[in-house]
Amino acid sequence: MTNIPTTLVLAMSADGKICSIDPKAPSDIDLVDFAHLEYQTSLADLILVGARTIRIHGENLIINNPELLAARKIRGQSPQPITCVVSRSLDLSPTLPFFSQEIERWIFTTQNSLQQNCDATSLSKKAELIALGDTDLDWDKGYSLMAERGISKVVALGGGSLTASLIEAKRIDDWWLTIWPLIFGGKDAPTPVEGEGFLPCDAPRMELIETRQVGNDVFLHYRTLK
Repeated sequence: MTNIPTTLVLAMSADGKICSIDPKAPSDIDLVDFAHLEYQTSLADLILVGARTIRIHGENLIINNPELLAARKIRGQSPQPITCVVSRSLDLSPTLPFFSQEIERWIFTTQNSLQQNCDATSLSKKAELIALGDTDLDWDKGYSLMAERGISKVVALGGGSLTASLIEAKRIDDWWLTIWPLIFGGKDAPTPVEGEGFLPCDAPRMELIETRQVGNDVFLHYRTLK
């Protein structure tokens, strides 16, 4: 199995929700957490992000901090990481602002969606469409392809379905979790890990290797135990 170090970076409320019951509701930007996210993202050669996240926000994070851009140049990286959207169904509108951002775009999808989605041709003009399987995603194939193309660091930004898929594939090496000092509630509000869930005997185990507090935000850094 091809191994590329993969860090999951996500934030959640103190009650474990990654957004409110209405993910498009206006909210204030947490500047402390945003700076942390921009830094972690700046280390990546490629960002993995779920299609639902792109549909909700319309676009992906762009690194603007001059010091982080300079550090990428020194390391020999491109100005911006490649953004790879993960979508089994290829349910993405070609008119999303994301497709006008000045970044390199990939989409991991399935062969079935490439053949059946009426937007596939339009999307192929705006991003490289890559099938990782006929009806499901083969992460071994995806990581082999990334390695062949020189990707040496991956940062995953969720959401919950993508995170669950990567956990099941045993691809997450470490986690950066931000705990926001607020409560969202709501039984249907999204959580960091969706999918079918894990029984206690099969639940992935982690080792806490670092904690930080900045203001009221808490940052937890875990290593996945394998």
